[in-house]
Amino acid sequence: MRINFASLFEGIKKTIKKLTSRAKTGPAVPLEQDQAMIQNLNESRWPSLTQFTYIFRYLNKSEGLIFRLSIFLLFASAALLVGRYIQRHWIPEPAIGGSYTEAIFGTPRLINPVLASSDLDLQLTPLIYNGLLRLDANGEYVNDLAEKIETSNDGKTYTVNLKPGLIWQDGQTLTSDDVRFTIETIQNPNIGSPLYSKFRDIKIETPDDKKIILKLEKNDGNFEKNLTLGILPAHIWTEIPPAAMNTTEFNLKPIGSGPFMFKEIRKKEKSGDVTSMTLERFVQTATPTKLKSLMLKFVQDGTAALDLISSGQANGMRLISSDLFAKAEKIRGGKIAFESLPQVVNVFFNFKNKLLANKSVRLALRSAIDVNEIITKVRPDADFIVGPVLAGMPGGEAVNSASPQDLNGAIKLLEDAGWKKENEVFVKDKTTLEFSLTVPDIKEYTSAAEIIATAWNNLGAKVEIKKIDPAIFGKEVIKTRNFDAILYADRYDTDLSLYPFWHSTQSFDPGLNLTSYYNKDLDQLLTQTQKSDQKPEALAELNKKIQTLINDEVPAIFLYQPSAMLVNTVNLRSTIQPSLLTASNHFLDISGWYTETRHTWKWNP
Repeated sequence: MRINFASLFEGIKKTIKKLTSRAKTGPAVPLEQDQAMIQNLNESRWPSLTQFTYIFRYLNKSEGLIFRLSIFLLFASAALLVGRYIQRHWIPEPAIGGSYTEAIFGTPRLINPVLASSDLDLQLTPLIYNGLLRLDANGEYVNDLAEKIETSNDGKTYTVNLKPGLIWQDGQTLTSDDVRFTIETIQNPNIGSPLYSKFRDIKIETPDDKKIILKLEKNDGNFEKNLTLGILPAHIWTEIPPAAMNTTEFNLKPIGSGPFMFKEIRKKEKSGDVTSMTLERFVQTATPTKLKSLMLKFVQDGTAALDLISSGQANGMRLISSDLFAKAEKIRGGKIAFESLPQVVNVFFNFKNKLLANKSVRLALRSAIDVNEIITKVRPDADFIVGPVLAGMPGGEAVNSASPQDLNGAIKLLEDAGWKKENEVFVKDKTTLEFSLTVPDIKEYTSAAEIIATAWNNLGAKVEIKKIDPAIFGKEVIKTRNFDAILYADRYDTDLSLYPFWHSTQSFDPGLNLTSYYNKDLDQLLTQTQKSDQKPEALAELNKKIQTLINDEVPAIFLYQPSAMLVNTVNLRSTIQPSLLTASNHFLDISGWYTETRHTWKWNP
């Protein structure tokens, strides 16, 4: 086939000319007319998707910019609204899992509810063992092993029904026989239980596997707290003779029914002292926790505990002594929190000293002290207080400042009472304003005592500071009440009661009324606070009256309320709000501890 190249080139030439030639145009038409004509071609005024692709040919430059900005704002606003909606409804919640390692002071010996007596053993025992009741973070006694507890009208009989399905950590069934065995073991004088006096006269009956009947000789409004006693597994301990109860391995390798079960223990080779203990979550406990595992590392002082945290061998600790606060704050990655302790640091006056039994003298000594200086220099973490009733107690309120020092007012009080200065010291009827201030030889207390003694010396009193070894302070000073004035801390019990510290019947050992102060009205108020059926509102009013009376009489000078420093490096949190009790009893709210979270969708958060 022959190709006619001349004809081919001629065809191509004509095609190119046709494509490149400009069509004849009429007169120019305004843009508005073109837009109107285009709009008339479409019955709908809303552009189709295809037409939207030509939007920027249709708009001029400024209109296109505005359109782009509007589209951006539309999508940004929609994204923000969707994000906020998801944030409100996609809620993080504590999850089961995670582990936590606590550095803790001391060495465990008897993790046994019948035998525990040391502070450490008493803290660890509830981790392994449940009671019929448990104390919660708000100071309320709530059911634990017990499903229901009924009290007779005369308050002398308690009928307890156990929850169904209770088991021990070795898989055996927990029954009323275990409760009876535990109480009868305490009642055995050969065991030497520190709880013997609380249960000695209790009669116990167990009609069936789930019911316990406890009969008291007399009504005891405080008996409820005894029901927090951890229950021992009878099937294990009945095989152990009473003489061997203190030495059996089950005191350090316990089997209970509590939130954690024993996994592992490590000891020093030579001394046999426990260095660490690992516990795992017990799923079938009556009050479960969220942590999967808890390791406890035992140390002898705060420095060793902080070294463990700094090296990553522990995740957290609780510090009460302020000496190491500055070092703790420097731990890399550490999170610091403070919780006010159920304690008051006071100067107590011994009313057996006739000089200090004089109210004018006590008022003057109180006015001469600068509490702000003591807190600033000695315990910056401390809270101000105005009496024994603390914020968090019924009737207690937070205090933002202390009464200012009034040295001139203090001098006038003494002069109005007949005291005169001789050689810069007040004297009255040949009696010199002279006494001693006794204090445990602990840096915090001795530093505070020096500030106080300086203020009193400037007033015109002759004051000697007596520093006593803390190891013998209880025996030599507290028990004998052998002091003129003493700087010491009242540490409240779990019921936050003022009765043990201020009722006149508690003026002798083992009572805690250090002042030997007696006031009939005060005793009556304190006695009313002990009623078991006392309503919170009534208790609050009683505490306020007690505080007012004590402040008027000045049996003590209230200085400050210290705090505990909590240090952790793994963002340990709790579902339970901290309280005065959790700051002191560190594991009280452990059922709420968690380190892991998970998200769940909630339509109505």
